[in-house]
Amino acid sequence: MVFSEKEVEIAKKYFSTYISVGEIIAVKELRTQGVKEPEEVISKLIEEGFIERGEGCYNLVRNRGKK
Repeated sequence: MVFSEKEVEIAKKYFSTYISVGEIIAVKELRTQGVKEPEEVISKLIEEGFIERGEGCYNLVRNRGKK
C-alpha cells in the first residue's frame, strides 16, 4: 500500500462528513480530492475500524472502541 498520511486524513474527513456513501461515489470523490489510490485508503480505514462496508456503500463507524 502506497499512500500518504495526508490522503488518509482527507479520507477520514470525507467519511466524517458523509457518514454513509455509495462505493462508486466515494472512490470518485476521493480521487477528485487528491487521493491517488482511494481503494487502498478505504481498505486501511476498514482495517482500522473507522468505516465499514455495507451493501454497496461505506458507513462511518460511530461507536469505535465500544463493544
